[in-house]
Amino acid sequence: MSYWQLLLKHPRTLFFGFLTSFFSGLGQTHFVALFSPVIMVQYGLSHSDYGSLYSLMTLLSGVFINFLGPTIDRYDIRWVSLVVGLGMVFSQALLFTEQSLILVGLGLFGLRLLGQGMCPSIGSIAIARYFTQNRGKALSLSSMGFPLFEGVMTPIFALILFHFNFKVVSIILMISLLVIFIPLTFTLTRFIPDFNKQNFNEDKANTPIKEEQKSWTRKEVFFDKTIYLILPQALISPFALTGIFFHQAILANTKSLSLTLMATGLSFFAVGRILNSFVTGPQVDRYTAVKLFPFYQIPMALGFLVLAFFNEFWVVGLSYFLFGLTVGAGSTVKSAIWAELYGVRHLGAIKSTLATVIVFSTSISPALFGIYFDFYQDAFFLLFGLFILTLMASALSFWVLKSKNQFFSTQ
Repeated sequence: MSYWQLLLKHPRTLFFGFLTSFFSGLGQTHFVALFSPVIMVQYGLSHSDYGSLYSLMTLLSGVFINFLGPTIDRYDIRWVSLVVGLGMVFSQALLFTEQSLILVGLGLFGLRLLGQGMCPSIGSIAIARYFTQNRGKALSLSSMGFPLFEGVMTPIFALILFHFNFKVVSIILMISLLVIFIPLTFTLTRFIPDFNKQNFNEDKANTPIKEEQKSWTRKEVFFDKTIYLILPQALISPFALTGIFFHQAILANTKSLSLTLMATGLSFFAVGRILNSFVTGPQVDRYTAVKLFPFYQIPMALGFLVLAFFNEFWVVGLSYFLFGLTVGAGSTVKSAIWAELYGVRHLGAIKSTLATVIVFSTSISPALFGIYFDFYQDAFFLLFGLFILTLMASALSFWVLKSKNQFFSTQ
């Protein structure tokens, strides 16, 4: 089935997934950072003060999603979306209270937990467990909300913030949640019970690995050594790219490039992400996510290698494009592989715990990379080290899946 045929057959469920990925942008670092100068000035915070507050709230959100995520398995997903949407409205309101820094911190915590954490989990889990024969393409289509928000809405709201005050922007965001996100996510799939709640016969869930596959509980998954051996492959891209993007100003300085030029790399990043997301979807349906999982990080590894050895202006566009290829593929592959390996019934609980680990990894890379740059004014060893680590993670995941006869299993 082609993308177009899939879209025509399942417009409501796919648009639901798109909405959750799109509105997750309200909790993403690139968007929340728009409000940073306002909050810092209002409360007299230094960069380190605000950075510490933001890191703390991010870490707390990573802990709490471990408990909140399993609700996706137990309750009707429309009601979970409703609560998440109302929570994001409340969190956004807290950011411009002008009453207390504690309330602002709670607002950041809510946006990180519900926007960055729960929103994409709701959509990807619902899509992964509902679509069995075209899971890859369905995940690719629904994940288009991520780059669209990054590439379109973030610049638009930056422009709005330039001409109006912070309260106006927050009110627009809250109205968007109340008028668009909450009503649509609650009504789009109203008459599709199999999508909203796991009340379907699991025998119908013909995952690409094996039809007789059982659904593992979270406890069973984390007593399985396989998860720990393939986890580095899932963690390396968010860990590495968070550190690179956070320190792009220092990176630009070490390579005698302008920060403006480095910033333009995000456009190439978005193009690569969109392109490979569409390419990867059909490949997941054809070969399974398990077979693609060891290789989807290769473009990112090449990006690190290029960025390590060259200082010319073109290296930014090429390396960021390669980074985008990996992230685009990863959004589909990583959402599908957990369903293929461990089933769909407890997917919310499993992914929420994995999300906790990912959040912790992304919170430490800016600090670790910062320590490196305190000692070295050349990014070569850092970038080449990331290249080696990425290849090692890929090789380890290949070896593990091959040894379990997962890699060469047939559909």
